[in-house]
Amino acid sequence: MPPSNIPLQTIQSSLQVYQHLHAPQPEYGMDIFDPNFDPNDIVLLSNNGAGNKGIPIRCDHYIMVFCLSGSGNRRINHHRFRIEPSSIHLILPGQIHSFGDTTQDFNIYVLLFEKAILSRFRLAIPELDQMLTFEFTRNPNISLHSREFTEWMDAFNVINREMVHRRPYHKEAATASIIQLLIKFRRKSTNELVLPQQRKSQTLLFVKFKSLVEANFEKKRTVQEYASLMNITAKHLSETVKSVTSHTALHYIHERIIHEAEYLLVYTVLSIKEIAFTLRFEDASHFSRFFKKNKQITPLNFRRAYA
Repeated sequence: MPPSNIPLQTIQSSLQVYQHLHAPQPEYGMDIFDPNFDPNDIVLLSNNGAGNKGIPIRCDHYIMVFCLSGSGNRRINHHRFRIEPSSIHLILPGQIHSFGDTTQDFNIYVLLFEKAILSRFRLAIPELDQMLTFEFTRNPNISLHSREFTEWMDAFNVINREMVHRRPYHKEAATASIIQLLIKFRRKSTNELVLPQQRKSQTLLFVKFKSLVEANFEKKRTVQEYASLMNITAKHLSETVKSVTSHTALHYIHERIIHEAEYLLVYTVLSIKEIAFTLRFEDASHFSRFFKKNKQITPLNFRRAYA
């Protein structure tokens, strides 16, 4: 989770950020431009083929993305992956995420919901927390075979009918389908990773490294620091990350810092100097040089373009 002084976007505010991706009177999903639109608890949307890029955002609710066709790039904290057709991924509260480079046929359904809705079914707290806690060891984008795709589509269609027509107990009916989807997602995401032993060992080391970056990116900046946390040499860490991903370990360290900087520039009123201090740079000049080197744009110009 982010520091307490970093704002989280509510369902209502996140819809305002991504308003340009949706059209009035959509063929599927809720109409965010309808005067009677209720952006609380549960919202189901389609992207209507609009939009090619989204700025980094961090929300206080869950987001389930069901890709029907096309593809696009997605970043969720330390994960970077390609959204593919017939796939599903889940974004947890507090995770910083963005997308880009979508194809023209990119078609997704986006389900936003708050944890509080599940309390309607009086689920025991331990079981509820377990259902909503995910530690991804690999690509968070889960592929669905044809039968699974049909099952997911059926559940989304139930949610769509209930939330669009708003009949009595519509939120309770929609919530029942959301719980069903979470159970399906939990089952799929906990499948064992099948790889040759050496490759599996390398992948798990890389996953551990990314988790450590997520927890320490504000204060640790070198490959050696992370290698020390893992009780291995910097050379071994660098070679393993390069073997698994084709990128350097330093690339992932810098990428996570940049991702956080983008968010702070867009969603806070902190000055460049204050952001540099928050991210523990020596001074604003050092931060600005770092940001421009990685993004080919100054922090100030990035803020002007997206804030």
